[in-house]
Amino acid sequence: MRHVLIFAKTPYDKTPYDAWLAGSGIAPIILTTGEYAAGYAHLPHVYAFGDYDSNQLVEKEALRLGRAHRIDAVFARAEADTVRAAQVRDLLDLPGQWHASALAFRDKVVMKDHLAGGPVEIPRYRALDSAYTALEFIEEHGYPVVIKPVSESGSLGASVIRDEAELDGYLRRPWRGNSQIETFIAGDMYHVDGLVIDGSIEFIHPFRYVNNCLSFRDSDWLATVPLSKADPAYHRLVGAARAVLATLPTPSNTAFHAELWVTPDDRVVFCEVASRTGGGMISATIRHGFGLDVDKEWLYAECGLPRTFTAPDYRPAGGLHIPPSHGVLELLPIGDEPACVREVSMAGSTGQVFHGGVKSGLFLAGYVVGGSSEEGVAANMERVASWFAERVRWRPMVTDGGAS
Repeated sequence: MRHVLIFAKTPYDKTPYDAWLAGSGIAPIILTTGEYAAGYAHLPHVYAFGDYDSNQLVEKEALRLGRAHRIDAVFARAEADTVRAAQVRDLLDLPGQWHASALAFRDKVVMKDHLAGGPVEIPRYRALDSAYTALEFIEEHGYPVVIKPVSESGSLGASVIRDEAELDGYLRRPWRGNSQIETFIAGDMYHVDGLVIDGSIEFIHPFRYVNNCLSFRDSDWLATVPLSKADPAYHRLVGAARAVLATLPTPSNTAFHAELWVTPDDRVVFCEVASRTGGGMISATIRHGFGLDVDKEWLYAECGLPRTFTAPDYRPAGGLHIPPSHGVLELLPIGDEPACVREVSMAGSTGQVFHGGVKSGLFLAGYVVGGSSEEGVAANMERVASWFAERVRWRPMVTDGGAS
């Protein structure tokens, strides 16, 4: 029996690796979080860890398992796992994305170093090693600027600094890890998602954000809608994403999630790219809209298995993410969604305490919403968000020592 080592930071119902690999002669060895371990418990090789993202016993166990079994491939679909998976491949001399490539897609400074002076415009940027660097950068480029971690996803830790007062607020409590500073780019944000197999881009499509990537901080919803090929930005965004992938050390098999702006003066400017599937409901949206399960096909490519998808048959669909509010969740509406809803994903339960949104890709309620056109999908998303807001119920937390 052959094996694939999988860093599985997803619940089983979203990534049923054993079902996908059934009949292939390849068995999954699962490294996962304590939260998701029960879903994979029926498999013979499952290893669960608390504090999964930062727990370095994950790497130790991955290397032990890789040496103890006949490992043909390593698979990791989550941002937090790309570098640790690449390091295992390096150590075991396995095919796939190696460390230098993973770092270029993970570290935003290394990423921009690769792209600087290339065919796609990028913001002015600098690694942020001290307050002095921030002050020098602002003296040179002015406000506003953006300070964000070099290796987080979903806008976690990102701060838009518009004046000295906001700079002082940031410097009083800076992000504790490595950060970068860059010029603020005004414009509409888009993302381009796709799949590379055997060095060829087999699927690529741009999407526009409805609201913005920081909406979660105001407990507001975020959505993404695919662009029609008739949209003026469609081919420019696809071309920019292709140029980025051609410039970076892109692995032969990978999903990708790129973010770009279209500015008010009609420039396409690069934000960032990751060698993974998009977060939130993006993968589900692609599955409903294009008939392509990106994670499954990427896994097959990593394992040397033939792909199963053909030319996409597009049906308009978009992904809606609703973040939690502050308080105790009393009622979570489930079961009577509007007819336009194609898929539902809940990440909370009644009685649970929430403290607002954490990052753009994490949500309380996620929906795939259909429609007859991209405009119809966007209108239906407004309906679903309103439907949810009218029905969800929150109770304030008790302030004298805990939540009720």
